[in-house]
Amino acid sequence: MNLIGGIKRNQWVTHFDLSMENQNPWLRNYIAFIGLLGSIRPEVIYLETMKDDENERLSGDNDYILSGFPPNSRYWSFVIYDFENRRIEPFEETVANSYRTPIQKTGLYEIILTDHPENYPGKIAINHGGANFSIIMRIYGPNLKYYTDKESIPVGRIKKGNHNG
Repeated sequence: MNLIGGIKRNQWVTHFDLSMENQNPWLRNYIAFIGLLGSIRPEVIYLETMKDDENERLSGDNDYILSGFPPNSRYWSFVIYDFENRRIEPFEETVANSYRTPIQKTGLYEIILTDHPENYPGKIAINHGGANFSIIMRIYGPNLKYYTDKESIPVGRIKKGNHNG
């Protein structure tokens, strides 16, 4: 049974089969007991993109504005990697999450993707370090509706911004 794989929403896709098939139930119970966030399937959805809203590859030469409505979930985050799926250092600057990302009065979040986060004081920024990158949206403990209505999963918009570097 494939609960959530094969999603294509705008430029966001998932390549992950998050079904229970072939999952060790003992390991699942152990992880549930010790509470490793994001390690239990199918309680996590991963969406990935390497492109912006104009269908252009995400470039370390540009700044971007990632915005959207947060998913209805226990926790959500965005993390970026280079095109070879390697971490970009400093890694702690490559993540934005539901705990530290303010939500505007309109219900939207806005996250800047840049290699110069210091140019955006007071804004949540993810540092792409000047590298070409992909971004992964992680949704933990999602609304169960997302499994039956994949179109209801809110995905972010990625628009090219000004490069302030």
